[in-house]
Order: sequence, then structure tokens, then C-alpha cells
Amino acid sequence: MPREGAVLVGYSGGLDSAVLLHLLASDAQARRRGLRAIHVHHGLHADADAWARHCADTCAALGVPLEVVRVAVDRDSGDGLEAAARDARHAAFAAALGPGEVLALGHHLDDQAETFLLRALRASGVDGLSAMRPWRRFGRGWLWRPLLALPRQVLLDHARAHRLAWIDDPSNASDVHDRNYLRRQVLPLLRAR
Repeated sequence: MPREGAVLVGYSGGLDSAVLLHLLASDAQARRRGLRAIHVHHGLHADADAWARHCADTCAALGVPLEVVRVAVDRDSGDGLEAAARDARHAAFAAALGPGEVLALGHHLDDQAETFLLRALRASGVDGLSAMRPWRRFGRGWLWRPLLALPRQVLLDHARAHRLAWIDDPSNASDVHDRNYLRRQVLPLLRAR
């Protein structure tokens, strides 16, 4: 962690953030700097309350303070539910981040490939095609993606080896959203090729 400041983990309870939280909770430097977590409760799924409880239980077991923030997702934004939920989540992250603090997110290499393809399909310019950066300014501090160079399989192997529990959001099994369609239909074909 080359930057100073407390570390705030964006913790959804899913595989990626569960591995990131586990890794940072095991890091003495992160703890000394004031490691804590935030769970954004979108209220979009019937199990959203159970997911928040799972996150609270996991953080309590790890001794990591957790803030659960409920957000209202603008379903009529015109950008789609996925984008509206992301906007609400990012606003909650920015509000929780203190000056000079670091927001850590669990994006990995597979996410990076999906982001690149989505932006290419939308004819993004050079900045858009650079996809996600491991570090960037965010709110009053920084956004850090420490797992960005690792494929999802490495995260899955770590989670299994350490017997971590995580939430599988059933919406990830649907091809309705573009990212899921790429993840479930397009990328497997590219990998096979």
C-alpha cells in the first residue's frame, strides 16, 4: 500500500470483496492505518437484508468495523438499473471516504477484460479503452484496486483454501445486463478460441 491514509474496503459480501477483505484483515499495516469496511445496501433483492447481516457477521469475526449504508437507486435515471446502482454505490463510497483515505475495491483481471470489451462495444475513446486503473483519485481520497492483475480463478482458489464464505448474487446468473452477457456468453467463447 504505497499511499498513506486509512483503508476502506468496499464489501458486497461477494467472492471478490470477501477475498480482498480477508487479505487486508490479515495485513498488519492495513490494520494500523485504520482498516474498515462499507457495505452498500441497494435494497434491490429480497435477500439484501440477509446479505448485510452476512457482511456484518464476517466483519465482526475479523474484527473489522463495518458501516452499512442504505441507498435509493434511481430506477428512472434512463441509464439502466446497473448504472443507477453503481452511481448510488459510488456516491455512498465517496461520502464515507475521509480526506486522503483509500477506498479498496476487489476488481480483478476478468472484470478488467469485461470493462474493456464493454467500452469497445460502446466505441469509447482512448481513455475509455484504458479500462480500469489500479489507482485513481476518488472523492476526497483514492480508489485502489489491488487485485486488478489477478484472474478470478486465483481469488476463487484463495477463498476455497481459506474456507471463506461469500454471497452469490443470483442476478449474476442472468444475461439481461450487458456485463453478465459478456461474462457468461462471450468471454467463454474467446477463451476457448
